[in-house]
Amino acid sequence: MFTTKEVAEYLSINEKQVYRLIKEKKIPATRITGKWLFPKNLVEEWIMSSARESVGAGVPRGIPENQLVIAGSNDIALELLVKNAASAYPQYTISISNVGSLAGLIALHNGSCHVAATHLLDVETGEYNSSFIKKHFPDMKVVLVNVAHREQGLIVKKGNPLGIKNVKSLVTKKATLINRQEGSGTRVLLDYRLKENGIDPESVRGYDRIAYTHMEVALDVFSGAADAGVGIMAAARMLGLDFVPLAKERFDLAVLTEQCGAEPVAALRKTLGAAEFKASVAAMGGYDVHDTGKVVYERD
Repeated sequence: MFTTKEVAEYLSINEKQVYRLIKEKKIPATRITGKWLFPKNLVEEWIMSSARESVGAGVPRGIPENQLVIAGSNDIALELLVKNAASAYPQYTISISNVGSLAGLIALHNGSCHVAATHLLDVETGEYNSSFIKKHFPDMKVVLVNVAHREQGLIVKKGNPLGIKNVKSLVTKKATLINRQEGSGTRVLLDYRLKENGIDPESVRGYDRIAYTHMEVALDVFSGAADAGVGIMAAARMLGLDFVPLAKERFDLAVLTEQCGAEPVAALRKTLGAAEFKASVAAMGGYDVHDTGKVVYERD
């Protein structure tokens, strides 16, 4: 259950907008002992349902004047972007659904979201996003706008007591892993590295244990529930954990070419290109912002 404050943070809107949505009966909510509570699973279903109603089959795929739904990969810089955009442009409601990179692209293709956040590695070419989209979504006309290049690696306990140096160490050191969901770019990267090193995933203790965000992974390691997990450097730094680099990847936002001119998208891109945003992202560590805000691929 979310509280009013928590659901506002989750949707990156202010609490007044939450009360407006309650009054208009547009968000699933229940009042218990005088307090409004919001079931998380119903809120997530409401986000996707709202997107389907506006851009789904039989309905024009244009973006509503004041709503933008982002589905796909989890990222701390993306959360900051949405927060900054919501602050600068309060007329827009911008929401994120952390469903993984592949599910985000599928949602974009099916008209269930407006923007897909992705960092999918094409294991055959070593390229991120553009090559994957060409191969698996050949009919989808998209523009990829870069959020940042970021460091992915193994998040381990402070001081790295097990001496984990690479994915091989997960087996040799008998480390307990916290993994990410199938279809996430992070899971694709881990599976690629395991295959590259001839490691059977079943031999990795905890391979089937799932987290849905980088901070969940970091918190599992911080609490001692896991010895290691794959995630971004920024999440490790926030909790004072150690980090073993595995790859530098490109994290992009995919937008349908026909929707690039929509006002909410323009607001998001303007926020993305702001010097203040880039400086804040770079300061978190593990991010390279030299392409931030730039179109890195376009297929029309």
